[in-house]
Parts: sequence; C-alpha cells; structure tokens
Amino acid sequence: MIDWSPLLPHWDRRPYCLPGVAHRLTPERAFALIVQAAAPFRAGTRFMALPDVRFYLDGVLMRAPGDLLPGEEDRDAPAYVRRVRERLHGARFQLRVSQPLFLDERLWSATRDLLAGLFAAIGCPALPVDAALWVGDAQPQTLGARLDPRHACLRLPLLGASEVRLWRSRPRRGRAPDQVLRARPGELLCWPGRRWYEEADDGATLGLALAIPTHAADAMIAAKNLLAEQVDDALGEDERVAMLAFPPRAGRHGIAALAPLTRVGAAATAVVAGGGLERALRLTWAARASAWALEPVPAPREESTLHEDDCVQLDPRSPLLRLRDGEGWVWAINGHVFAMPEHPRAQQLLDELRDGQRQRVADLCRSQRRGRIDRGALDLLQRLYALRAVLRSGEEVA
Repeated sequence: MIDWSPLLPHWDRRPYCLPGVAHRLTPERAFALIVQAAAPFRAGTRFMALPDVRFYLDGVLMRAPGDLLPGEEDRDAPAYVRRVRERLHGARFQLRVSQPLFLDERLWSATRDLLAGLFAAIGCPALPVDAALWVGDAQPQTLGARLDPRHACLRLPLLGASEVRLWRSRPRRGRAPDQVLRARPGELLCWPGRRWYEEADDGATLGLALAIPTHAADAMIAAKNLLAEQVDDALGEDERVAMLAFPPRAGRHGIAALAPLTRVGAAATAVVAGGGLERALRLTWAARASAWALEPVPAPREESTLHEDDCVQLDPRSPLLRLRDGEGWVWAINGHVFAMPEHPRAQQLLDELRDGQRQRVADLCRSQRRGRIDRGALDLLQRLYALRAVLRSGEEVA
C-alpha cells in the first residue's frame, strides 16, 4: 500500500516528490510494450491510431526515426539507449509512447491499482487519464520547456532517474529554475501542469508519465461531445451541413432556409429534455469509474470459457459498479458496461461472489429448484470472467 497522505496537501498546488511508492510495474515488461508499440512506426506504417510513438532529439520531433526506434535486437532499455546514442554520436534523446497500456493488461491493471489509491483520497476524475511510457536519456533541451495547464503531471521512473525543472512563469534563456525535483525508482514526481517545466533523464531512464485532468472546461467539452453524438444519432447519417444563402433572404424564405439549423437545435433540446444526455453521461461515468479513469481499457479475455469444476472468486482489484437504468441495471467492470435486467438470480450470484470465498462454478450456478446448471447464471459468470471481474483458481491477480 502507498501512503498518499504526504502528497495530498500539495496536490495540484505545489510540486512534490513522494517517497515509498510501491507498485507492480516492471521496467522489463514496460520496455517490451514499448517495443511492441513501436513496431509499426519502425516499419513505416501505422496499424492503429493508438498508441502514438514520438522520438525527440534536440528539441525537435523526428518524423521518421526508423530503426532508431527499439526492436527485437534491443534486449533491454539500457542496451537500446546505448545503441541509439552510438548512432547519434552521443546526442541525447527521448522516446515517448502515448496510451499504450491497453495492449498489456498486466501493466494496465498495475497502473490502475496505482491510481486507485490516489483517487480514493482525492476523487476519481470524470475525464480520462493520459498515460505514456518513456525511455531515453534526455537533457532539458531534448523536449524543451512545456506547459500543461489542464492537468496535474505525475512521473514514475522505473529505471534510472527523472528530473523536472520548474518555473512559475515562462522561462527566459539562462534563467535558473525556481525549483528542481528528482526521483528514482520507488519515488514519484508530481506537479501542477500550469507551471512551466523541463524534463531530463539521469542516464538510461524508463518510466511512466501520467496526466490527471483538472481543468473544468474540459468537462464541458466532454458533455458537449456526448450531446453531439446523441444529436447525430437522432438526425441520421444523411444530415448535412446547411449551406445558407448569402446575403440572407428576407421574410419567410429566410426562415425556411434556416430549417437545417433549427432541426439541430430541436434535436439537441429533445435529447436533453428526454434524458438521453443524462443517461449517456451516467453510463460514461460508470465505465470510467470502474477503470479508475485509465483509458483506453484492455479488450475482454480472448479465452473465457469456465468449466463446472473450476473454482472462482471476485478479483478484489477490479471494481464492479452497478447503476439503476430504468427498470434494470447497468453493470460496469474495468471500463466495460453492459445492461442487466432486474433478476433475483443475478443478485444472488453477486452476493455469493462478494463473500470473498473461492467457489465451484457448478455450485454458484446450480438452480435451487431443479438442481441443474442455470444457464443464465453461467452466462453471467462467464461474462464477469471475460471482463476480469472474476479470477479462476490458479490464476494470479494481474
């Protein structure tokens, strides 16, 4: 367990280095994920919008780094840094991979657990957390001075050491920083993103960077985007941007010309008045809170078949949230949501799982009347297992 209490008085107010940060992330697994994410970029192709891979050198983003990105020939992060520095004749660099964690469920869950302790103390943000992995040996000029006023910034070095130089106003050339913080593995840096900052690495460094949303305007933008999706659904795919006459027509012809815009306004009003926006916000919040705001989330298990003799129990690290939705429920687990009708058997199954004891699938799903397996209960248990709310005997917590 991490003691977050020393950080709380400083949260989003002042920079701070928190000691005693125990976690389950390893530099070996993190570097393997960086190699996986970099593969399509190294080959000159991109198969997915995420994760995004960026290579920084001398304050500039290199557009086509090619084999300067890590590959199978790099056995670990220090070996990769040595190889690239030799290629660059000693120049210092940093590679950043944005939003890669959904590709590795173990790293994702370890990061989720790290955030869970912090958010239990300060509250879970209603907007998603930005997560990135970095590797390199950057000097302050490698990325340059930056500002991130919409987030609180966290840095967790897994290998090497991380340094941040901070200013209260935009730094001028030659001006010393107002504050310098350093962290090694087992420590965590945190600062309000509205401070100007430069980052540097001490030797070959690999770490996790987190940006926690703090700006109120972003919540408004998120609600607006959900409303736009609801309006699009209401109007259909054939709706087009209105091309209005110029100069505007007078009289009733001008009013008729505005009809495409008034339809959009009417649809938005109907979505809000009818509760569609509120429901979308509630479902989005349930999904986000069940993942402690760490998005994107991993896909369900590919192999999720349970057998009658398997023993299962709830995973204590995976929150299972339920919200009322009309006459039924919405269940949210690890960022995934699904509808569940009101049924006493579903409630009974959940109560038995929440006892915390390991139980046989056959015992959990047996019909009390007929003594046979209740297919509905088994299907629900299979779904919970696929979404990693349930552990099978012999499986360790990810």
